[in-house]
Amino acid sequence: MARVIWRYTLTKHEEKLWQQEELRGWRKAMEGFVEDEAREQGCTKYAIYRRDATLIVKDAVTPLPDTVEAGA
Repeated sequence: MARVIWRYTLTKHEEKLWQQEELRGWRKAMEGFVEDEAREQGCTKYAIYRRDATLIVKDAVTPLPDTVEAGA
């Protein structure tokens, strides 16, 4: 199986938000969004870059837990 990495480059606005320390929750949400996109595309890893191509985050895509409906 090939190791495919989903690469995401922040927009100018996203990069400004990423730099604000008080927006840690936004960063985690953005990272979750990129991971979801990677998962949907069948990638095994994801990476987030600044606009100048500096790597910010690189991690493995984690499988989603199986959801079981109650009473089914």
